[in-house]
Amino acid sequence: MARPKICVSFDYENDKYSRNAIRLWNENKYIDFDIIDKTPSEIDTYNISRIKAGLTTKISESNILLVISGDYINTPHRNRNEIGCINWQNWECKKALELNKKIILVKLHSYNDTPKELYGFPREDIVGLELDKVNRAISNLMVH
Repeated sequence: MARPKICVSFDYENDKYSRNAIRLWNENKYIDFDIIDKTPSEIDTYNISRIKAGLTTKISESNILLVISGDYINTPHRNRNEIGCINWQNWECKKALELNKKIILVKLHSYNDTPKELYGFPREDIVGLELDKVNRAISNLMVH
């Protein structure tokens, strides 16, 4: 079986520590998946159409969208009308569902919410950003 490709969705402004942990995983030669780590700020533009195109490419290249749910997962973005969802993470979830991608929702804390765009859709949910939990969730998704 080919190594799964994981696209990571997280709040760039508020959950950078999660991003750093994930980047360290990506450098680990013993993990069995590849991480595609892109956020709107990394695309280096404020043009919403360009951001959407860049994110769509990254999500399309993946098997799984790994969504990091922190304290601001459903906080409205100032450009939500142009984005077409409450914020970028919710847009990424919606796009992943449109592209029939599998989804892992990682709640950083048990009290963190589910992105509105994922309500009612199948996914693997875990609490805590831990490599062994993410590995189990990936394994569960890849056998189905």
